[in-house]
Amino acid sequence: MALLSGCFSSLWDHPQADLMQQRSFPLRRALFQRSGTQILRPPWSSEQRVLDGCTSCGACLNACPEAILIAGPAGTPKVDFTNGGCTFCGDCVNSCPEAETVFAPRKDEPWAEQGGLLATIGDGCMLSFGISCQICTDSCEPEALRLDLSVRPVGRIKLDTEACTGCGACIEACPEQAISTTTRPSPAPSEETKHA
Repeated sequence: MALLSGCFSSLWDHPQADLMQQRSFPLRRALFQRSGTQILRPPWSSEQRVLDGCTSCGACLNACPEAILIAGPAGTPKVDFTNGGCTFCGDCVNSCPEAETVFAPRKDEPWAEQGGLLATIGDGCMLSFGISCQICTDSCEPEALRLDLSVRPVGRIKLDTEACTGCGACIEACPEQAISTTTRPSPAPSEETKHA
């Protein structure tokens, strides 16, 4: 062991050791940073709407009865489904002094401004390991998640994309944190659109 520590200490005594250390720390930090992670903004809003109009006043954070809105970059609101699901009550919109800029009209789909939202069941689901669980289906009010028992031995969770509202209640409920959200796929072009 002493031989090994001697090797490493001589490495850091090298004349260019300071330069090597200076270059390595940013690289190490980069390993822990998530690049390209998109922030989920409140329903009826989008990244661009928030950047254009949000004053970071925090009114929507305080108004959210489900406590799923938290302060994101520069104090702007972002959704955190680990606290629960969105009920689409609209309190975030009603409390915002800049609502006309930050939010789309509530008659639109809640996540339309962000491309739509769907639950996604990941590989960490306990069913993939043969452990019976359906907590997510119990928490899914629109019944978009269902246990499909045709897959043996314990089944798998099946998502009804038409019924999923993207509320996120299943994310908070999952004991393995195996559920996330993804943008809805764009609808396939119709025959009329293809030939237009």
